[in-house]
Amino acid sequence: MKKTFVVSLILCTIISQAQTLKLGGRFQKTQEMYWENGVSAQYSFAKFKPNQFFIGFDYVTSRLGSAYNSNAIKQDNYIFSGSWQFNKNKPYHFVTRLNMGYFYSDLEEEIFNEIPNTAFLFSPEIGFTFNIPQVPVSLNFGTGYYIITEKEGYSPGTLQPLYFHLDIYYTLFKKHI
Repeated sequence: MKKTFVVSLILCTIISQAQTLKLGGRFQKTQEMYWENGVSAQYSFAKFKPNQFFIGFDYVTSRLGSAYNSNAIKQDNYIFSGSWQFNKNKPYHFVTRLNMGYFYSDLEEEIFNEIPNTAFLFSPEIGFTFNIPQVPVSLNFGTGYYIITEKEGYSPGTLQPLYFHLDIYYTLFKKHI
C-alpha cells in the first residue's frame, strides 16, 4: 500500500509537470530478423525545452510480433530514451534520439543455457515525426543502430544492430505556453 502511494505520487508529480504526454504503439523490424511490437511513451517537460526535448520509454517484444503463434524466439526490449525534435513550431520534425536499455531473449529450453540471451542496449537514432493537423495523433518514423560492444559469440544471436520503427502516438494532453 505504501509503495503504491509513493509510486502514484511520483507519477502524478511527473505528469503534472509535463508539457506534453504522448502514448502509443510501436512497430519495429530488425533487419533480416523479427517483427516486434509494443508500447511507447514520450514526455516533454514545461520547464526544460517544452515540445523539443522528450524523455521516453518503449517496451518492444517479438511476443506480439514474429513470435506470436510461431516458433520464433520470444524476446523483449526495455528502452529508455532522450530525443530532440527540430522545427518545433511546424507539424513535421526531424528527430534525433539516444536509446539505452536491456534486451532479453527467452530461449525456453535448458539445453540453450550456455548461449548468451541478454544484452545492454545502446543506440543512436534518427527519424521524422509528423503531427497530423486537427487531431492529437502523430507518426514517428525512425531508424537506429544498436552498438554491440560484446565480442562475437558473446551477445545474443537474435540481436541485430540495424532496426526500423513506426510509432503512432496519441497526445493525452498538451499544455500551451
